[in-house]
Amino acid sequence: MSKPPHAVVLGTAGHIDHGKTTLVRALTGIDTDRLPEEKRRGITIELGFAPWRIDDELEASIVDVPGHEGFVRTMVAGAGGIDAVILVVSGEDGVMPQTREHINVCRLLGVGAGVVALTKVDRLGGDPDAIELAADDVRSALVGTPFASAPIVPCSAVTGEGLDALRDAVVAAIRPLPRRDAAGPVILPLDRVFSIKGHGTVVTGTLLSGSVDLRNDEDFVLVPQGDRAPRPLRARAAQVRAEGRDRVLAGNRLALNLAGLERDDVERGDVVTRGPAVAQQSFVHARLFHLPGHGATWRSGTTLELCAGTAHCSAVLDPLWVFPDPTAEPSDDREVSVSPGREALVRLRLSTPLPMWSGQRVVVRAFAEPGGDWSGRTVGGGVVIDPQPSSGRAQRPRWIALGRALAGADGSARVGALIEDAGVVGIDRDQLVRRSGMRDVTAELARRTGKGGDAVQLSGHTLVHDRWLRPLVDQVIAIVDRFHAANPLQAGIGRAALESAMGAKIGREVAATAVDRAIARGALRVIDDQGGVARPGKGLQRGGELPGHMKTILALYAQRGITPPTLREVADGTSLSAREVLEMVTSLQRMGKLVRISGELSLDRDTHDDLVGKIRGHLRQSGTIDVQALKQLTGLSRKFAVPLLEHLDELQVTLRRGDTRVPGPKLDA
Repeated sequence: MSKPPHAVVLGTAGHIDHGKTTLVRALTGIDTDRLPEEKRRGITIELGFAPWRIDDELEASIVDVPGHEGFVRTMVAGAGGIDAVILVVSGEDGVMPQTREHINVCRLLGVGAGVVALTKVDRLGGDPDAIELAADDVRSALVGTPFASAPIVPCSAVTGEGLDALRDAVVAAIRPLPRRDAAGPVILPLDRVFSIKGHGTVVTGTLLSGSVDLRNDEDFVLVPQGDRAPRPLRARAAQVRAEGRDRVLAGNRLALNLAGLERDDVERGDVVTRGPAVAQQSFVHARLFHLPGHGATWRSGTTLELCAGTAHCSAVLDPLWVFPDPTAEPSDDREVSVSPGREALVRLRLSTPLPMWSGQRVVVRAFAEPGGDWSGRTVGGGVVIDPQPSSGRAQRPRWIALGRALAGADGSARVGALIEDAGVVGIDRDQLVRRSGMRDVTAELARRTGKGGDAVQLSGHTLVHDRWLRPLVDQVIAIVDRFHAANPLQAGIGRAALESAMGAKIGREVAATAVDRAIARGALRVIDDQGGVARPGKGLQRGGELPGHMKTILALYAQRGITPPTLREVADGTSLSAREVLEMVTSLQRMGKLVRISGELSLDRDTHDDLVGKIRGHLRQSGTIDVQALKQLTGLSRKFAVPLLEHLDELQVTLRRGDTRVPGPKLDA
């Protein structure tokens, strides 16, 4: 099978009325201004899209963005998925405010490949000096940006002058670009949502990562912005550049026809995904760059507009740590400020939950305020390094340490930092994938949990760093020692009670593993079928001599046979307190000398086994038993018969069918 064409998303950028849409029409033959308002006003308001098939090996989708300052948010939504940019600058007007802002947006979104189209040169009357001056103006504006060495091509969409040279320059810029990761998680931020009669809801976006394969009937998840809950979805059909496709790779503009969703169920800013990479979040940690000369210093409580993917909301910044010069000493000071030209680790509190993922590029803009020098302008941006950070008080040192590790390029180091940071709570595999940004952690986890590794794989895909688990084993042993000291007449402590005594902040699976390790070490012994434990040589043991009061209690139960005493009756017959009776009866149950029937009733072991054997024989012969039959078989009153049948249900000797019991799966066990 032939290799699919290299798919590239190409964006336009530039000031309003510099000819972006006209240029796209000249290159592709498609008018991207589709709305009546756009036709009437002669400007682009919404994102426009045009396919451009270059050759059999290379095809591009052009995203035409608005140039008006009032629609920069829409521009960012379109630029978030582009691989390269055509920066459109009018030779007649030169570099304008929105030109500079669009350059900054592309820079912050990590777009480094581009070509400058110096348009409207037909209006310069063919004067080469005027064209050269205009080109110099552009070149000076690009100094210090990723486009400093981008080719500048004079052209005119009206006369056709320079269009062939522009095409050649664009193709030369995009052909070497690497393909997007088609093996990664599916990430499709939605930029348009509409309905087609007879087909239902259709969504479009740029497939940033992964592949959509409808041949496998794969299910996806819609991760929405706002308070709507994520929901599974299925795609009926997919299109790329108006052509139906069964399989679509990352890097393509994609339209999906969704099944089971109404138009109002989906919004621009939602994300279609598969796997754990994208999640709805209200807090994220990001590495943000404050553009030089752009706005006031960022401090704790600074509120900006966050543009993430195709979504946006307000966000409150809490600067955690400013990335220093290589020669500077790191500082974890609480009072952190980020002046223009500096880069920092920041915690963002979002006004509404947004779909977020590790490595996501974001832009922050100042809110429109009267008299503000940078009101309504882009002031910075960067990359999300932790889309699911921990919460709580006094966490700043922890956030800084982990954030600095997650900002590094080494995926193995990021995974290790996350496992260690999780402490005694542990971290599951999905969280590791989501927060590390690694698409597959299988090999890394195999190395870390194998011989000589530093992590332990628990049940349920939870991992914990070995250095956190070792002291927990000592804690378990100490808890059991204290229990024996306080309860000398108990056989030992129940498993659930022991794990709870370790504290609510310790993950359930982590606590269970610590107990298992103490047992494997020989520091604890199992005392009953429920997993209760005791220290070796401590606690009452099955074959050991019973204290006098315990002998008395056991004899009382044996004497009463199938009509055992209640706990209160035992207390009355022994002059023991209710607490002492409960402790001793519980110990006898753990030692297997008594069998618990209900909270109030127990039978001595011999009586219980004889009674259950008699009932098993009745079931084999007649096939059913109920309360009346049990009373006739044993002479028990209803007071004892009902809890005994419920006990048999728990043992799976019987199964309840209405008021009747039938043989259970363990009838002959």
